[in-house]
Amino acid sequence: MPKLFVAIDLPPTSIADLLGMRPTPGPGIRLVAADQMHLTVLFIGEAVIERIAAALGKIAVPAFQMALYGVGQFPTGNGSVTFWAGVVTSPELLRLHAAVGEAIADSNVAVRPETRPYTPHVTLARCEASAALGVVDQFLTRNAAFARSFIEVRAFALFSSEFVDGVPIYRRERSFPLCAKGIKRDR
Repeated sequence: MPKLFVAIDLPPTSIADLLGMRPTPGPGIRLVAADQMHLTVLFIGEAVIERIAAALGKIAVPAFQMALYGVGQFPTGNGSVTFWAGVVTSPELLRLHAAVGEAIADSNVAVRPETRPYTPHVTLARCEASAALGVVDQFLTRNAAFARSFIEVRAFALFSSEFVDGVPIYRRERSFPLCAKGIKRDR
């Protein structure tokens, strides 16, 4: 069974901006490819695609705008670091996040809920502990003023994830339109 997650695709102009922010390639630095960049809304885990897709198809949330803002890092216990671009946590994004969680819960699919707080971000690169010193500080300093606003969010998607040669590869399984602003779909 594949590992699944729900995400928002980014427009080409935003991806182009994000590609220019990534750290310089080098030993121990793995850059996220343009076609793999997205904003995760909710990680689901192993589940049957059709059951999750049926649950997500019932979501009726209005389209909204979101903004990319700031950069940061997620350090791990082994010394590696994930570099990311931030996404402004808006009420609309949190509404979609909650609606996805409720739809999954209502579907009676046994999944383990995330225990970490939702931190909207777009992963840009992963840096092993063995990578050159200063890479983290250089990334954070160089991109400190990063801000791009308003990305129209008109849909979300169900993705599957599999590891190929130690690298996660994401594939869009289904897409789901959001409602026109101010208009709610019938469930």
